[in-house]
Amino acid sequence: MLFSKVTFTICVLLYAQITEITGAQKYKDYVNYKYYEIKGSATSIENLKNALIEDSETLFYFSSKRSTEVVVAPEVNSKFQQITSAENLNATLLYNDISKLISEEKVSPLRRGRRGFTWDAYYDVNYIYKYLQNMSKTYSEWTESIVGGQSYEKREIRGLRINTPTRNSESKPVFFIESGIHAREWIAPATTTYFINQLLTSADPNVTRLRDQFDWRIFPTVNPDGYHYSHTFDRMWRKTRSVSSNGCIGADPNRNWDYNWGQESSSHKPCNYQLYCGSKPFSEVETRSLSSYISTIDNLLFYVSFHSAAAILLLPMSDSKEHVDNYDDLIQIGKASLDYGAKVNNVRYEDIGTAAEILYPASGGSMDWVRHTFETPLVYTYELRGNSFHWPPSRIPEQGEEVVQMIRGLATEAKKLNYF
Repeated sequence: MLFSKVTFTICVLLYAQITEITGAQKYKDYVNYKYYEIKGSATSIENLKNALIEDSETLFYFSSKRSTEVVVAPEVNSKFQQITSAENLNATLLYNDISKLISEEKVSPLRRGRRGFTWDAYYDVNYIYKYLQNMSKTYSEWTESIVGGQSYEKREIRGLRINTPTRNSESKPVFFIESGIHAREWIAPATTTYFINQLLTSADPNVTRLRDQFDWRIFPTVNPDGYHYSHTFDRMWRKTRSVSSNGCIGADPNRNWDYNWGQESSSHKPCNYQLYCGSKPFSEVETRSLSSYISTIDNLLFYVSFHSAAAILLLPMSDSKEHVDNYDDLIQIGKASLDYGAKVNNVRYEDIGTAAEILYPASGGSMDWVRHTFETPLVYTYELRGNSFHWPPSRIPEQGEEVVQMIRGLATEAKKLNYF
């Protein structure tokens, strides 16, 4: 174990597979699901997780150094109480009913239609795509709509390319941003579109300089089926929407890339709610097609992925404590990024390092595949802030501005080190 007290965000979700397959379902409201903070030893927390998973394959959890947070379904709350007592875990109730958090995040269709695209609400994939299309038309001289792949349900993985002209038409280094690979992490696509908007509309010379330095390829939601499903049926859905041979739905698209596939923090059980890594590397059309698109890019300098919610910055490789050859530079550049971000709201991210060192080892992720395959020098994964994948929609700009400044920090420090 990495430390004596490990933190897990554990949600126990009792999921009706028959309803899932037939499609005869309504939006899961999570009424009376309770949200706890727990404290105790790593062993006790692991025992809790293992005991609860016996009741359901739909257990999911998230680990960070900040806190131990547990969301428990009403059907297993009694068992949860018994286990925490037996394991000498201290459980503090934070929310008696998380359905109220979910309700707060939903934007009404009436309001959405009247106000257009704003950053005080979370929008489904079609609205994000419409926004990208509108921006490509408004700034047609130096933006264009791009397609990075497709999904199981035949949606395109749409993004925006921002590439302002240069004097001699010389090529720029490419800065690639991938967001929303885990469907339930809504703050990631929201801050990504906020960042796009700042690149396109800001008059701040620091931001316009940042915009002009790179050939940007930005994809706000690379798991469009799962993201749509999280808006229409299950707020806590994480995976894709492919159908396995046994009828179970989805795979974790950030365990499906062809780098050390199926090893750390992965499940080979198709019905696992969270960590099923797929039947083989790139079994998911989303990862397969997006990887093909990335393979066509020349001069790829930055690859940045946005997730939530641990307030940390991750470096490659995620399943190893061994360091890549420019690890010291990645640390220096990453710390500068976090310094820039901390100045916005006086909130500092908690750590920087590989997932194996500061979070948990994980294999088959996009960042590691890009680094391994192309030797892309500057690759990072930001775990944005929040609790149990929740962030109040009214406060999206708060994190959005942090993202703008953190990306500024990356670019500024990388230039000092002569990466471009």
